[in-house]
Amino acid sequence: MTVTKWNEIEHSFTSRFGWYDGLRHIVTASKEFTKGDRSIYELNDREDYLLTKQLRTIYKEEPTWHVKEKVKSKK
Repeated sequence: MTVTKWNEIEHSFTSRFGWYDGLRHIVTASKEFTKGDRSIYELNDREDYLLTKQLRTIYKEEPTWHVKEKVKSKK
């Protein structure tokens, strides 16, 4: 994975989920995928595709930080 692509993913996650939660989602997915042995930049094309697919799934399913704040304020 290129640095530019990783930075775009990081920016979109932090914009949508906030700084802490966005980075937590990215780091958790990448640790599970690489098992802590390699860097994100060392992935081959197939692994890059699978990680991107997993991150897209998280991005679509997880509620944004705006929604989480609304739920907290209603309680």
